[in-house]
Amino acid sequence: MIQPRAKSPIWVRLLKWIAILVILLVAVFIGVGQFVLDGKYDFSRDIMIKASPQDVHKLVGDLREWPKWSPFTKHDKTLKTTIEKPTGVGAHQQWTGDSGNGELTFTASDEEKGTEFDMRFDEKYDAKGSLTYRKEGEDTRVTWRMFGQNDGLVGRWFAVLTKLLMTPMFDEGLADLKKKVEAK
Repeated sequence: MIQPRAKSPIWVRLLKWIAILVILLVAVFIGVGQFVLDGKYDFSRDIMIKASPQDVHKLVGDLREWPKWSPFTKHDKTLKTTIEKPTGVGAHQQWTGDSGNGELTFTASDEEKGTEFDMRFDEKYDAKGSLTYRKEGEDTRVTWRMFGQNDGLVGRWFAVLTKLLMTPMFDEGLADLKKKVEAK
């Protein structure tokens, strides 16, 4: 006669279910990251500033002025920035801090249209960005944009989070830029 199996204690059954759940979550994370996410991101924020594009450009087109309005220097007090060339095409800065390392280089700079730049984060994530100006009556619409492509499993998931993490920072930076430009 076959004896019925003794029922496992509840904690053993609970651990089995937790292990199965963890394995399923890891499989979903890897599967979605490899086969669903493409790693692309593209987002922008804008604000109206009561000033000319040229007045806006005085703070945007000179990397020495960025700490006055950039949210990144405000939130990471360990940030150390080195500026190799402050203005014009080829303007370049590097930074290190607790939140990461990176560099930024202007690829376009025009006092009526704005700036475009290439960025590199932690020596592996490349992005492009811009701060563009569009005259609207007496005001200027300033649009801050960032876009790129991250490869690899972690990079693809990071691309999903980039917009969520960065748009509040862009909003804060544009609000500070507006205050500084309009105060002059």
